[in-house]
Amino acid sequence: MQKYHPFHRIVGMLIIASLLIGGCALLSPAQSKTVTLEGEEREAVLEYAAPMGENLIAGLINRDYPTFSKDFDANMQKGMDEAAFEKLLSTLTDKLGAYQSHEISQVLQDEKYTIVIYRLTYEKDNLVTMRIVFNRAEPHLISGLWFDSPELRKK
Repeated sequence: MQKYHPFHRIVGMLIIASLLIGGCALLSPAQSKTVTLEGEEREAVLEYAAPMGENLIAGLINRDYPTFSKDFDANMQKGMDEAAFEKLLSTLTDKLGAYQSHEISQVLQDEKYTIVIYRLTYEKDNLVTMRIVFNRAEPHLISGLWFDSPELRKK
């Protein structure tokens, strides 16, 4: 007769719990749909989002955390503190080289958030995307930030 260690029971329970939660998620109502904004709707969003995006990019270029984080909500302030900012700068510099330019490529929106996607050009990679997530509720502060590119994904 084989004895099971308590660790095995815990792992088994976690697997069962994850299956149950996953099944419940399939039964829950559909998530809000993300739409691409164009025309006047896009311009209305960019009136507040573009200046905040420019602050963020200026902070990156000038290695200036107060400018970079000026428009962050409280959770972003906690999640992207000065130490995390310095690590981000090191990663971007080491993997991508010098910053060269940026442009807004897409504006998306769902029930809670507005997402502005930038295309950034760096010395070693011109396929860099920066996704800035804004709260739709006033004062539309930044609540998320992601960078992606083939160079950033390399180990």
